[in-house]
Order: sequence, then structure tokens, then C-alpha cells
Amino acid sequence: MKQCCQPYTRTTKHTPNHTAPSIKSSISQNSRTYYTKLIVLKKISYYIAPLFLKILLFCIFNTCKWRVYNDSYFKQAQQIKFPILICSWHNCFLLVARYFKNTKTSVWAISSTHKDSEIMASILKTWNFQLIKGSSTRGWRNVIKNMMTLFNNPNNIVAVTNDGPKGPPFTAKPGSINLALKKQAQIIAVSATANRFWRLPSWDQTIIPKPFSTISIQFAPSFINKNYSEKEASVAVSKYMTYNTVDLNSKINKK
Repeated sequence: MKQCCQPYTRTTKHTPNHTAPSIKSSISQNSRTYYTKLIVLKKISYYIAPLFLKILLFCIFNTCKWRVYNDSYFKQAQQIKFPILICSWHNCFLLVARYFKNTKTSVWAISSTHKDSEIMASILKTWNFQLIKGSSTRGWRNVIKNMMTLFNNPNNIVAVTNDGPKGPPFTAKPGSINLALKKQAQIIAVSATANRFWRLPSWDQTIIPKPFSTISIQFAPSFINKNYSEKEASVAVSKYMTYNTVDLNSKINKK
């Protein structure tokens, strides 16, 4: 009897490959851990950064000298029973705010709802500022509502950065200006600089005075409203503020 020869075939057991899912799971877990740590560090930074900056600014400003020009304009405005709108450029607002802290003047300021602005808001609170939350791009209805209420009280002072929150620099936006004119608030420009300072790498190039520098601040006479239209008013205030800044710089350069 003939036996049929069948070809030999080698059979191998198929074992499922668990390596790929295991690697994916490991990467996914590492990613979650990384992002969790990142979120925690970010939250910690929001607490540490303001504290560090407060200490740094405290040390710097306590070594600086001040030269104040034409503050009589501001004192005269305080005697008149109308609210005041303080107008300054974004790059020098830190110096302007510190001046009001030094003179213990009660001032309201607008603080953006953006997370990054929380650091500045924390500093302003330390300097006894009262805050209105919002900006021309976020929460502007809340800003208008609160400013209208504040301007109903003749003793209130509101400080704004007219080219904020994002510029363009040295161009006054119409919102707060037109509201102040409608409410018959006095508009006073305030400019400030230092003889030695750092500039932040931001759109406005914020000025931070160096230790032992001299800070100069100048008040302008109250802005005169010549029945401007809303557009004309912001252009006129831009020129008015720019003139005050140029005049202050010319005084410093003469010395």
C-alpha cells in the first residue's frame, strides 16, 4: 500500500501583540501627567508672580526720587464738584498709579478680564485702587455701566489708559472720553517717565524705573471740550495727551 506523502507545514501559535497598545497607553498617561503638572505650575505662577512683582516694585520705587510738575491742575480739579477722568498712555501707567498710591488718592481703574492682567490688578489692589472689571474688547458693557454710575458722583476719580488694552500705542480710543464728556467729567492728562528705566517687550513697551532713578510726572490743565463730535473728541484728546508727554520730555532734557 502506497502512503501519500503530505508536505510538512509548520504551525505557529498566534499570540496577540499587546506591545503597541501598551506603548500608546504609556504615552497617553505621560501626556496627562505632563499637562496636569503644567496646569498646577501655571496656577502656582499666578500666585507667585504677583507676590514677586510686588516685592520687586516695592524695592525699586522706595529708592526712586520724584519730580512732580503742575500737580496744581489736579488739585484745582478736585476742588470743582465734577468727577475726574485721568488719562494716561499704557506704557507709563505703572508710574502714574504709583504716584496716586504715594499721595493716598482714592482712584478707580479699569482692569481687563484677561488672565494675564490679573497680575497688574493684584498690584493695583495693593496700591489701594478700586477696580472696574472689563475692557474695550471684553466686558465693555460692565465698564460703561460702572463708569456711568461713578461719574454720577462728583467726588469720584477714574483712571484709564486710553490706548489700551492692545493699542495701537499713543492713539486714544473714544469710549471713556465720550462717556466722560457726556457726564461732564473733567479730563486731565497725566504723563510720566524716568531718567533710567527698562522697557518690557510688549506692544506698549511698559516703562519700569531702574533703582535709584528719578521719576518725573506731569499733569496737564483740564481738557477743553469745544463741542467735538465723538470721533473728533478722541483725536483731540490724543493730541492733548501727546503734547503733555512731549512737554514733559523737553523739561527733563533741559536738565
